[in-house]
Amino acid sequence: MEAAAPRVPHSARLLQEYLDQDVVPREMAIARFMRGMMLLGCTASLLLIGVIGWGLGLSLAGLTGALGIYYTLMLRALRQDGFHPAMQWVDSAVTVSIPAVACAIDAYFHDAVYALTTPPALAWGALIVVCALRAGKRLAYAAALLAALEYMALYLLVLQPRLPPEPLSTLTFPMVLLRCVFLFAYGPLTATLAGLIVSKAEAALRAIREKDVMGKYFLHERLGVGGMAEVFRATYSPEGGFEKQVAIKRILPAYADNEEFLGLFRREAELGSLLIHPNIVQVLDLGRHQGTVFLAMEFVDGMPMSSLLRRVYWKRLPPAAVAYIGVEVAAALAYMHGRTGPKGEPLGLVHRDLNPPNILLSRIGEVKLSDFGIARAANQLSLTQAQTVRGKAGYMAPEQAYGKPLDGRADLFALGLTLHEALTGERVLQGENEAELMVASTRQQLLPPSQSVPGISPALDAIIMGLLQQDREQRIPSGEALQSQLMSLTGPEAPYPHGRQQLIEAMREATTLTSAPAQPLQLTPDMALTEQADALQLPRESSG
Repeated sequence: MEAAAPRVPHSARLLQEYLDQDVVPREMAIARFMRGMMLLGCTASLLLIGVIGWGLGLSLAGLTGALGIYYTLMLRALRQDGFHPAMQWVDSAVTVSIPAVACAIDAYFHDAVYALTTPPALAWGALIVVCALRAGKRLAYAAALLAALEYMALYLLVLQPRLPPEPLSTLTFPMVLLRCVFLFAYGPLTATLAGLIVSKAEAALRAIREKDVMGKYFLHERLGVGGMAEVFRATYSPEGGFEKQVAIKRILPAYADNEEFLGLFRREAELGSLLIHPNIVQVLDLGRHQGTVFLAMEFVDGMPMSSLLRRVYWKRLPPAAVAYIGVEVAAALAYMHGRTGPKGEPLGLVHRDLNPPNILLSRIGEVKLSDFGIARAANQLSLTQAQTVRGKAGYMAPEQAYGKPLDGRADLFALGLTLHEALTGERVLQGENEAELMVASTRQQLLPPSQSVPGISPALDAIIMGLLQQDREQRIPSGEALQSQLMSLTGPEAPYPHGRQQLIEAMREATTLTSAPAQPLQLTPDMALTEQADALQLPRESSG
């Protein structure tokens, strides 16, 4: 029986994740350093023209000036998320080749002795160290080997034939070979030092983990932060070796004693544990650690719908993909609105905060509704507290904006606004401020999606507008009814099988456009607790 591969410790994996995340800032720091050195070299070459000659001075100034432009362009590419792992290898080859080119220029304008004793030849080792700072043993070895081979090839092909018959002993082949050995030694030496630093960092992380890990949850990168909370990717790692990827939503310590906010947090945990459905993000745990409260939730390897709409090329999705998302969210709402209590009594749950940031989409086409912190049962008095309206401006049903009693049709109106936005790439309700957005659903004339995007079928138009009826009695009545209508779409707008595949392709496009360095996307700062904490508190308008 084949032995199982040794498990990599959590501390080593976490450290490697942080190194991978830091690759772009590290590349930018190296590019800035090299650009500065090239500009310095260009200036020095021009100032020393009287000493080294016009030909050599202008040639070296041209070389260093061109390299300065090269590193400037690299910095620009890195700032625009243009990083690719191959850039490290290409740039390392360019960096360690600079002394070889400079030595060849020196030999052409002067002689071999001059070329072998000028500063560029002495800078090779430092440039190898710069390449090794990229935290990769293979890169350090490759840079050192390339430098040694270039030096030996330069000596044998260009410099040795130009040396005097009896050169200095330090310029003979054995001494040059020894220099090449020392040059190559920079690679393993730097790699060894880097390995020691990494091992010490791993040991420190292990020691910290023993004292300061959130119980069974081992935190990785932070995925988002809002005004009062932050979200991390984490590994659930109890005793026995079992592991599971989760998302940890943690209240920032400054707000850990805010009772209203803690109430929203606990409410999300209660409903999350109650609602178990494939289209709803499941809450796994509620806990307290070091003075703050956290939620452990199902991890969705993807991004919110709001992020997807920002990243796809046309800022909108194909009709079939939108219909598919509608079917999946409608299933979640049908389940939620029909959920009963322990004695079979209907709870009448209403989400009240359905909008693009709260719809999570996975890379494999899963659609999940999240964020139940302000959800309430329709028969609870706390649903419509006096003088308080909760929800996100621009995604409220008319009855919600007015603070009237709600039922599941308010969520369906919000879903209609969300699907309309996904079809057109534009927010439906318009307003200069939150107060105007609050009342836009009651006063603004809502147009079908085909008015903005020709080609959308009358059938899909009718479904969207059926969700956006201001009079809820004329609105599509339930999630089941919405599912049925969307499933009746045929041709290129059919949610199955076209919709899911189109969604997967859109996710692939969005993640490709933002790939640098890779990390899973889950919850963004514009969703979850930020919106709950900043829920609008506006006076209710009179219903009479």
